[in-house]
Amino acid sequence: MSEDIYNISFPRGILIFSEGTPTYSLKEQRKVLKEWAKANIVGKTIEVPSICKHITITVSGIKEALNQPHKHYFEKNEAIKDIENQLATSTFVETKIDSTGDCNNMFHYLRTSIKGEDSFIVLRETKKDGMIIFYSIVDKIKSD
Repeated sequence: MSEDIYNISFPRGILIFSEGTPTYSLKEQRKVLKEWAKANIVGKTIEVPSICKHITITVSGIKEALNQPHKHYFEKNEAIKDIENQLATSTFVETKIDSTGDCNNMFHYLRTSIKGEDSFIVLRETKKDGMIIFYSIVDKIKSD
């Protein structure tokens, strides 16, 4: 038996009630969202109007996004279920070369909103093949 929240089935027994609202642990949330993403969005190519390019959703990008720290960690993870809309309505902020010194990677930052506050979708573009993937969602852009 399972509970169905946002069209995702959760095994019975992992729901935690907080102020009358069913929630679940972050560990379980990451696990379930990763499986949901594999079944529903991994491998998809999505047009991103703010950069006039297509991007691909990959398992590595989903894993990175789910493990990325964020002020609103739980809500940031939930935003993955709405990533197509998040990308469609985002606005371009800037592009940066990889701060680790690897000039084969560029990161594009797109402004979105999580829980009413600015957050940034991170897209990674590799110069070698020009492929752009969804990489993460962060609450602030790293300074150089």
